[in-house]
Amino acid sequence: MVEMRYIVPPAWYKGVYQDAKSPVNAGRSFSLVHEKKSSRAVLCIHGYAGYPGEMVRPAVDLYEKGFDVFVPRLPGMGTTGEDFMRSRRSDWLTVCVNAAEDLKKKYEEVYLVGHSMGSALAILTVAKTGIKRIVTACPAIAYDGWKPAKPFPVMLVFSFVKKRIPQPWHHQSEYVLHYENAPCDDDYLGGQYWSWVYIREVYELMKLMDEARNVLPSLNADILTISGGKDQIVGDKSSLEIMEKGRGNNKHIHLPECTHFVYYDIDKGGEEKAVEATVDWLTALS
Repeated sequence: MVEMRYIVPPAWYKGVYQDAKSPVNAGRSFSLVHEKKSSRAVLCIHGYAGYPGEMVRPAVDLYEKGFDVFVPRLPGMGTTGEDFMRSRRSDWLTVCVNAAEDLKKKYEEVYLVGHSMGSALAILTVAKTGIKRIVTACPAIAYDGWKPAKPFPVMLVFSFVKKRIPQPWHHQSEYVLHYENAPCDDDYLGGQYWSWVYIREVYELMKLMDEARNVLPSLNADILTISGGKDQIVGDKSSLEIMEKGRGNNKHIHLPECTHFVYYDIDKGGEEKAVEATVDWLTALS
């Protein structure tokens, strides 16, 4: 039985936005640490408006292969829309960099796994910390067939007038998550996050994507990138760009039947392949 500890070092959140509300159960940071500490650690980074519960499946499988695994909640996420509107990309990235630097002091080997925007954060964290091996699942670093309707400066000004715009959302039971009592918090989180377009936060996301794409050619790391053939959110352009511009020994796995949510996908066979590829990539040099 895997013992999930719902805590990560508080020091990782030094210098970032402090949420006014506590996270829901699915939004809690968690760690999986062996009784005899491993020499290898993995930092898993969830995506935009996401939460740690989305990363349970790869975290557990990596733990069972001998890694200690840490999944911090990014500031503003997993709590309330009001917290989200007060958080910025610098907060999200600072937590990742603080965590990576702390883990490098404690473990011989440290790797990163990022999903969606978490992949952009992983790339930027590598650029700041020198970590050598990462996984980017459905990475969000390049625009695949879409551009913001308004230029960045206009979006920023608009965000002071209209902070968020409603959009349709409904619970999709086809996606089976792996956190405790899933999907207990889905409706609440949907009402707080996914039922809205947050203008300023979309701006922050796009800036992160640009920043990650810009550092990619100078990145000295080996990257496994995973894309889904039915991913209607980011497509496969980001994975292809990683393969084209990344300097390391990189690999691209394309799963034709998977959507954006490969670690808890409708296509269970594809989910298995995504998790297996993630574990294999990070154990290859161990």
